[in-house]
Amino acid sequence: MTWSRRDFLRTGSAFAAAGLVGLDGRLLADPLAAARSYRPFRPLLDDPDVRAIAMAALDAAKAAGARYADVRVASGITRTTIASDRRISTQAIQGSLHFGVRVLVEGAWGFASSTMVTEEESARVARLACRQASLNPWGSKRTIELAPAPVVEDGKWETPIDIDPWNYTIQDQLELQVEANEAIMKHAEKYPGVGSFSWFEFGKSDVVFASSEGSYIAQRFHGFGNTYSVQVVSEDRMDFASSTPLSFKTGGYGWEAIQGIPFAQDAEQTIQEALEMVGAKDPDVGRYDVILDASAVSSVFNSSIVNALEYDRVLGYEMHAGGTSYLSPPEEVLGQYDFKNPMLNVRATGEAPRAGGMYRWDAEGVPPADYPLIREGVLVDYFTTREFAPHMKSYYERNGLSQGSRGTAGSGGSVVTQLVAPSIAILDPNPEDVTIDDMIAETEDGIYMHRGGFGSVDPSMLNISFTGGGMAHEIRDGELGEPVKRPTFLARTPEFWQSMDMLGGAGTFDWGGGGTFKGDPFQQIGRTVGAPAARFRGVNVFTYRRRS
Repeated sequence: MTWSRRDFLRTGSAFAAAGLVGLDGRLLADPLAAARSYRPFRPLLDDPDVRAIAMAALDAAKAAGARYADVRVASGITRTTIASDRRISTQAIQGSLHFGVRVLVEGAWGFASSTMVTEEESARVARLACRQASLNPWGSKRTIELAPAPVVEDGKWETPIDIDPWNYTIQDQLELQVEANEAIMKHAEKYPGVGSFSWFEFGKSDVVFASSEGSYIAQRFHGFGNTYSVQVVSEDRMDFASSTPLSFKTGGYGWEAIQGIPFAQDAEQTIQEALEMVGAKDPDVGRYDVILDASAVSSVFNSSIVNALEYDRVLGYEMHAGGTSYLSPPEEVLGQYDFKNPMLNVRATGEAPRAGGMYRWDAEGVPPADYPLIREGVLVDYFTTREFAPHMKSYYERNGLSQGSRGTAGSGGSVVTQLVAPSIAILDPNPEDVTIDDMIAETEDGIYMHRGGFGSVDPSMLNISFTGGGMAHEIRDGELGEPVKRPTFLARTPEFWQSMDMLGGAGTFDWGGGGTFKGDPFQQIGRTVGAPAARFRGVNVFTYRRRS
């Protein structure tokens, strides 16, 4: 008997799926039937039982003394496939179903959650949350007042995608993934040390939000993520580099993320880029004018500015978890803190093409606003929720601004409480058509970092570290020079953004991934950040690599 690749993928997938639900009697007789019958996802958008469960929680909370309550019920599913070269290492379908209840009792929050989604359990959990709130010592020190929010009696929204990935099977996903890897592996004999790695993951989640004020909102979120890359190991196995084809996109995509993508056409160029970087020299330590493309700027922007604008960090609520913010205290910096760079304009928005994490209503049922946060270098607002917007009432009144929440509440799931977590943030591009070539031409001694990197900050976000994880080249007398290996720079956040003297136009703008990491229990919440390319003067560059 001859086994085709499709037969192998199908049978392996059946065993993987069956393993998630326990031993199925059909597994040995008909493994494909066992795999097809596995349904870990419960649709919630039009489920009357979910509405009854939410109402039971709200009624129980009000009866237990809550002056405000909200409940979120979430059902999720992810389909993950991982392959290295021609080997499949992971194929899994995972589902989840849970809910959480948040209440305000005597001026303090209470929260409880459960994975048993029934009316009886939701009422019990609501009473538990109320009991927790009544014991919260914060209630005796201050009273939480929520900013007003519009009531949405029957809201419904879904991430706009072209092709529903859940009309396809895990076998279909693996076939495209293996074909993508094969586009690289067919060059492996010509280029020793070349390998491929791909991790494809589709996710879908239904989230129902209901509040004691009368809102009932159901949203369905889609997304595609993770990585596809060429990996190269040097002949002496002492060096490593990787590169990702530009055609590989992640974010708010359906099946169109991987269908029709020209992986084969991109493979040769991507291999050449990885080979170039594996043989690159270390950068000389010193100060350079650094040019970052949109992906690199997005990483630094998210770490050093977007996170610092989250109001719970500003107040110190995340001091022992996600960190604080140098943009504090609010009464001393709001409308006054100046990065001393009029090119720096930052805003929040609710919509972006294919944005990962995009929503129509946030985790408090509030639509996200499109508004400025930094205008011509001056701090003018924060990311806020219904709890925090009233803190800035006097500032908003003086400046004629809306006093409501900005719609930036989020969470890592319904089993954890809401935090400040915006979905989309933008560094506006230059209105003039400034290109990367323009920046290079005007740079005498510099480094160009492109195709991504890794940005990090200290707990106060006052100091930045960034390592070019993709491509990097020297710049000499306005010309692009030799590649350099993983250059790293350190800078203080205010001085770094002050040093930005060239900002790319719309043609250099692109969207990238980002996120916030905070909370206790810990939450990792994704978002999309957009930025153009930019040049920064006199940046301190070094390398972590050991010299031989």
